Amino acid sequence: MEEVVISDMSVCQPSHALDRDYRHGTWRLIGYETEAFAGNMIYSGPGMDSPPLTLPLNRKGPHAIYLGVHYPGQFGDAHVRVRLTGDPAYALVGAEQPNPKDQNSLPPELHPCYTRKRFADHQVSEAFWKVADLKGQDLVISRFNEGGRGGGYAGMYSSLVHVRLVPLSEEALTEHRRELPREDTRRLAAMNDGGPFSALRTKEDIWAQLEPYRDSDVGLMLWATFKGENCTYRSRIGRTLPAGRNPFDRFAGHDFWDENLRALEAQGVDFMSEVVRAAHATGLRIFPSLRLQGPKPLPVEMEKGSFYERHPEFRCRDRDGLSVAHLSLAFPEVRGYWISLLCEALSYGFDGVHVILCRSWPFVLYEAPVLQQFRRDYGEDPRKLPDDDPRLQKVMAAFVTQFARELKRAVDDIGQKMGRRLEIAYNINTTFESNLKWGVDVEALVKEGLVDYLMPHPTVARNAAAWLKPLADLVKGTGVKLYPDLYPRRQPAAASLYSAQTLYDLGCDGIAMWDTYNRVHRISEWATMKRLGHREELKAWRESGRGDDHFRVLDFKWVGDRSGDPRYFQTNG
Repeated sequence: MEEVVISDMSVCQPSHALDRDYRHGTWRLIGYETEAFAGNMIYSGPGMDSPPLTLPLNRKGPHAIYLGVHYPGQFGDAHVRVRLTGDPAYALVGAEQPNPKDQNSLPPELHPCYTRKRFADHQVSEAFWKVADLKGQDLVISRFNEGGRGGGYAGMYSSLVHVRLVPLSEEALTEHRRELPREDTRRLAAMNDGGPFSALRTKEDIWAQLEPYRDSDVGLMLWATFKGENCTYRSRIGRTLPAGRNPFDRFAGHDFWDENLRALEAQGVDFMSEVVRAAHATGLRIFPSLRLQGPKPLPVEMEKGSFYERHPEFRCRDRDGLSVAHLSLAFPEVRGYWISLLCEALSYGFDGVHVILCRSWPFVLYEAPVLQQFRRDYGEDPRKLPDDDPRLQKVMAAFVTQFARELKRAVDDIGQKMGRRLEIAYNINTTFESNLKWGVDVEALVKEGLVDYLMPHPTVARNAAAWLKPLADLVKGTGVKLYPDLYPRRQPAAASLYSAQTLYDLGCDGIAMWDTYNRVHRISEWATMKRLGHREELKAWRESGRGDDHFRVLDFKWVGDRSGDPRYFQTNG
């Protein structure tokens, strides 16, 4: 059986949802011809309320599926959602434009793999999606029509130009099966940091956040649950989510989480329970993620009803005694408050907890307990010393370590009652010095057995050889797993294979991926990135040029009634 390109989207059903012009409630059909084939693409825009379409595939057996999408450059990002009729949820497909900074710390010979991914609005980008048995399956196409007040996905355009279906030979099918995840390859950790939550309005929206990991090497999901005191569920402890539209309160005027929860609750969906259920059905362990942040800077700083607002006495203080917009871990009440939130989340069936210590500093400054402890230890006023005095860092770190001890005891107690072991993960900075600067004693966390996963996160993309080995030496023989972050975040196949092999060679146990929700919709990159737990196969895959065929760019000859010549395609500048 030969490959087939379905280029005429006018065969989509229902036919009444297609129109050559603009008509509300439809997708617009636009004729085109590329250098390889001609057809009709479908397009939708903000406010059109275009309904889902079904594209008949008329194939059976295992196929590699490629999707051709047009991204209108003058309108920024775009999206389309697709799923096979047998899939539990849709996949979000977005543009895979490279960024110059994505090449940082990569050898020059890998730069061409980025150059090959550049495209413009006079071109179609075709990306590999996945392998599936197409017997009895069609393709369902949709978009976000609501959610994300003020823009978001609903404010984007959507298109699908063509679908390419490549049947798998017996040899290719055998290789595909060999690359499916095994217990020993599920050494990747993904972090969903809350970026897409404004678009979660249905049960399928929730499942769609987990579905990309079903056949991946990701074994652990870190799920954004607490942005400071603002919870992504109806917490009995944390701050009540604002239902108004106060522009000075981020979680009322920007994140809209209360609106999302009300939409889900109207359908009988409990957000947290559904998240855990979807994760476990996908084969993932899942930890609620806590970011120890305070209110945002002015003017977006109002957090009415928060612990921070009720207890100004527990805030961090600068050396002049002025309030800093953070709760201080120097106070047992603050440590207890954060721990109570994580324990409440565990009641939904999570498998451990995750705390971010590489963002949202400071955790401790010049509060009364710090001043008192420093005077007891050293007989001096620390406010008269430089910020980088190692004695001051040691005293501050003692309070953060005490938080870790208390969290460990609480998590172990809950695990004992549940009859299973619950784990703890920390995101940290990359060096001992950069961690101690903010009061995080990484050596104490490891030596006291207070952590199961250490996940060093570089704030900028740089070569891990500069910082990873000392951390690998620290955890060696301890049972603590070292999962450094894979940077850059956007990486074509050749680059991600190089980056992963570099991390493994430096001694890590697995790999973490910050903001994975932004990586999975770059579908051709994700096709390789999700296999990076296959540590032993990476070298052979690099040598074979794996993933070189996952993405290609096709030029338009014409679109609609005009030339695709790039010299004239954009004439309104």
